[in-house]
Amino acid sequence: MIRKALSSISFFHKQLLTTVFVNILSLSVMLIFFFSAFTSYYKNNLLEVMSSKATLLGSTTTSALDFGDAESATISLSSLEQFDDIRYAQIYDADKMLFAEYSRPGVQISKAINDFQVNNFFENQFAYVWESIVRNDEIIGFIVLSADTGSFQVQQWQFLFVAALVFLSSGLLAYVLNLRLQKLMLTPINELVGLVKYVTESKMYDKRVYSANRDEIGDLIAGVNSMLGTIQKHESELFRRANYDELTDLPNRHLLMERLSHAIYSASRHQSQIALLFLDLDRFKVVNDSLGHSIGDELLIQVSKKLASIVRKSDSVCRLGGDEFVILLEDIRHIEDIKFISQKIISDLGEPTDMQGHLLHISTSIGVARFPHDGEDGIELLKHADIAMYEAKSQGPGNICFFNQEMLRKSVNRLTIETQVYEAFQRGEFFLMYQPQISVTSGQIVGFEALIRWKRNGQFVPPCEFLPVVEEIGLMTEVSHWVLEQACSQNVIWQKEGLRLIKIAVNLPASFLMSVGCVDRVSTILAESGLPPEYLEIEITEESFLTSASSTIVVLHGLKRLGINIAVDDFGTGYSSMRYLQDLPIQSLKIDGYFVDGMEASDRSQGIVKSIIALSKNLDLVVVAECVETKKQFDILEEMRCDIIQGYLFSKPLHFDEASRYLASSPSDLGFARLAG
Repeated sequence: MIRKALSSISFFHKQLLTTVFVNILSLSVMLIFFFSAFTSYYKNNLLEVMSSKATLLGSTTTSALDFGDAESATISLSSLEQFDDIRYAQIYDADKMLFAEYSRPGVQISKAINDFQVNNFFENQFAYVWESIVRNDEIIGFIVLSADTGSFQVQQWQFLFVAALVFLSSGLLAYVLNLRLQKLMLTPINELVGLVKYVTESKMYDKRVYSANRDEIGDLIAGVNSMLGTIQKHESELFRRANYDELTDLPNRHLLMERLSHAIYSASRHQSQIALLFLDLDRFKVVNDSLGHSIGDELLIQVSKKLASIVRKSDSVCRLGGDEFVILLEDIRHIEDIKFISQKIISDLGEPTDMQGHLLHISTSIGVARFPHDGEDGIELLKHADIAMYEAKSQGPGNICFFNQEMLRKSVNRLTIETQVYEAFQRGEFFLMYQPQISVTSGQIVGFEALIRWKRNGQFVPPCEFLPVVEEIGLMTEVSHWVLEQACSQNVIWQKEGLRLIKIAVNLPASFLMSVGCVDRVSTILAESGLPPEYLEIEITEESFLTSASSTIVVLHGLKRLGINIAVDDFGTGYSSMRYLQDLPIQSLKIDGYFVDGMEASDRSQGIVKSIIALSKNLDLVVVAECVETKKQFDILEEMRCDIIQGYLFSKPLHFDEASRYLASSPSDLGFARLAG
């Protein structure tokens, strides 16, 4: 019957009745709570007041009990007459014999002291309190108080009367106000409900509700509209953050893998190929550490723009993080297309870039993996492209490598080397060897080049294998510092033994030169070892000053002011620039062994070497030829007026004790004697 009646009532009235009912229920609960709290507070307060009065009277009647002065105790009790609620008060001695008493007229003593089981309680609308009278931890008597709670009952009735008025008024007011509010709220709320249904079903946040109301309903509608706008904006931002790189605005790894999966699926259906190009900028860490992250970030932005301009619109350029980029080439028909794009990337990125006054030369190493040749899914392709990139990097800046299975084996070996290199340095397994440098005109030894070596499991590990790893794991600065210390200290030992005064040459990488306090660090090593600076030669490669010429030139001038000789190593293999030769404070050029090795078979190689020697003479620089291994090479270099020879023709790299004997074996024409032999 009730259910049927409720079902015939409209939702509007159901909500109204529910609101009024909840209002009445809330008021009822609140009134009960307040009434209960009021009663509890009154009783607790009354007992607390009576207890404090009993304690006070007990302390003032201690002397009366001691001297049996009942009259004095009675006078003290009579002070309670001013408190209307107190019915009577009694004092008993230690034997619970009545000693003194006060009571209001017409009041009968309703409780004997022996009837008290607890210190305070209520009974028949009367309150009772019983306290011991103590002196020096000895109970000498007891005091009993009784109070009437009649005034409390009057207050209870008054409270209930006021509560009833509030209850009825609130119920009526709630009904009237809710009736009015329901009518005002119903239309916009229905619109909001429709909007919520739309958002829930469509997962779209483009729809809005409009209202002319300027009250809370209007604020609610405006809030919902604003919330939907915020959600729509945040969803767009979250999508961008989840799928695009914040710095370059290129797709990130997540979006790359999605596109790669789709490309693999499409290539499988259409029997086509895709290529994944993994790019890593060479020497970017040097730029970032030496010139600051702001220039590094700007450089990454410029690189991303160049890459995007090179590839087709159907291809994807992605940034994985740091200086690593990946390019996804779809619908590849010929491998030559991959090579063309890769060469275009290397060429365009290799052009000098002006960054806040710093002219930077950036090259990149590219590893290529193809589907379906090099992998069946995106993860495998990305891994193999990464491995191919490391192989390209090991061959020098600006190289391209296509993945093959041999690279996978080398990659596993590389991971092993990374762990072993760090442990080897900690255990002091690195050591130096020294290769003599011989004057072409006098045949005398004029210097040694210090070369770092490492033996692993009894076998020499080629420097070209472990030095790139040293650089990548962040040990190069520490290792370079150690090499300098060792080389300087050992040259000092030779000098103290009275051997020929020679230069010791140490090749320092760009990361060391660009590290903070490089000049001070070198100066400290010279001071601690005791080596005069003119007997130290620091070799740098062209790549060192091409990465950030202005910063490197400042460092080299600082080293020059210390009295150190500066030489450019492997000259001719990098991006040679006459302007840098003019600006750099160098005294020597070292011809790369690649050109020396080709002189016997190639007139062009001879021409290059001859040009470098002529350039050196015109700039008043000492020229050194590396990797000289045959008498014919020596004769050609001698005819070209090369100054210094270094190579196996005279000596392989020597251990310290072998170098000592080599240095002491002959004070003159050592080189020519060995050449003649």
